[in-house]
Amino acid sequence: MLENFKSVYIIGIGGISMSALAYFLHARGIKILGSDISFNSEIEKLVKDNIIDYKQGYAPEFVKICDAVLYTAAVSQDNSDILLAEKLGKSILSRAEVLGELSKNKKTISIAGTHGKTTTTGLISAMLLANGLNPNIHIGGILKNINSNVNVSESDILVTEACEYKDSFLSLKNYISIVLNIKPDHLDYFKNIDNEFVSFQKFVDNTDDNGFVIINNDDKLSRLLKTHCKKITFAINNYADLQAKDIKIDNKAHISFNLHLKGENLGNVELPCYGYHNIYNVLACAAVAVALSIPFDKFKCGIKSFKGIARRFEIIYKEKNTLIVHDYAHHPDEIKATLSLCRSLGYKKLVAIFQPHTFSRTRDLYNQFLNCFDQADEVCFLPIYPAREKPIKGITSYKLSKDINNKINDLKDKNCKLKKAKYLNNFVKCKDYIEKYCENDVLFAILGAGDIVELAYNLKK
Repeated sequence: MLENFKSVYIIGIGGISMSALAYFLHARGIKILGSDISFNSEIEKLVKDNIIDYKQGYAPEFVKICDAVLYTAAVSQDNSDILLAEKLGKSILSRAEVLGELSKNKKTISIAGTHGKTTTTGLISAMLLANGLNPNIHIGGILKNINSNVNVSESDILVTEACEYKDSFLSLKNYISIVLNIKPDHLDYFKNIDNEFVSFQKFVDNTDDNGFVIINNDDKLSRLLKTHCKKITFAINNYADLQAKDIKIDNKAHISFNLHLKGENLGNVELPCYGYHNIYNVLACAAVAVALSIPFDKFKCGIKSFKGIARRFEIIYKEKNTLIVHDYAHHPDEIKATLSLCRSLGYKKLVAIFQPHTFSRTRDLYNQFLNCFDQADEVCFLPIYPAREKPIKGITSYKLSKDINNKINDLKDKNCKLKKAKYLNNFVKCKDYIEKYCENDVLFAILGAGDIVELAYNLKK
């Protein structure tokens, strides 16, 4: 399909995935045209590298001259450029379809799951890079090992995140399919967890007969998935092919464990990143090493080379006893894990700054959001980041803060450290609040998947 196109117009090219696809398509000799509603660092890099012709906003002139239009799930179907493309009879492709085409004829390692996809993709990519395999990489964040979200090479290996939203990951042709976990999310599309599970089963079914399926045996839904090819399981608590045992956490929150393969102790592993939850991501990476016959010592050297990913527990500011970290956490489970990690660092006070991501997720997981900030002393809410959505009546950050305060007053739970929730209606007020509030022995956790990154990096400056 892609070989038939000489030029492609990408709508929403500033997105982390779409900008990566631009590099892959350009490497195939395809001329890239792109637009977005705003200019960002990803677009700046594409322009600097002479990858695209760019226009901000709608670009009907690009529609008229291109062979195909590529769009992301965040773009509405009533977008005027898409409507024009339909009228002109242009080929119109989703991001998922193009990534699926790129996964053909490759040993594609696809990383799926509600949480942990980007970090695990980064760990696997770093391990393969360190061992001279130079894989193609498509990742939903900036991998600091390559200072990019993309690596295009001649390798027959492609490492990619597999996003479940709107069943995008079902377009992928997998050699290794990884399922980290299955939790309720994107319920605006799936409606319920049963439908979500069915989609993950279809994702696993797309694995090559000679390939591997890698499953988290501690996740109750993931371990129910049926497989038709070789399966490698990993776990901390339950029996699995790969197990983390004798887990140790020192007073600086560094984690190590002994890695067991089918009962045999292969040796000690040190996590290259903070967070107990990252043990699972490292175990998934170890399973890939087993599938590709990468020896244990080379696996260890590989993950040791991992330099981290922007917006994943990224230290923004550290001065005296004040620490500011930014994390992409936007699901209640991710928020709990991040705040638990923050608490383990030993600061006297923990303040969470959170921008909810989409109205539908806030609505569908409302009760979970009411209970996921208990490890913080205080939480400040910013307005909901809408992404692709229109407001939903009665679903606001202000209501969330009010209901949390009511919960604190009513329950007086001894295990709940949270003392108050506050609503701040813009970044300026939030920045002023942080600067005025800033005192010795306080950790600020800036959380969210939306444009809260602007607040974080503004504080970094």
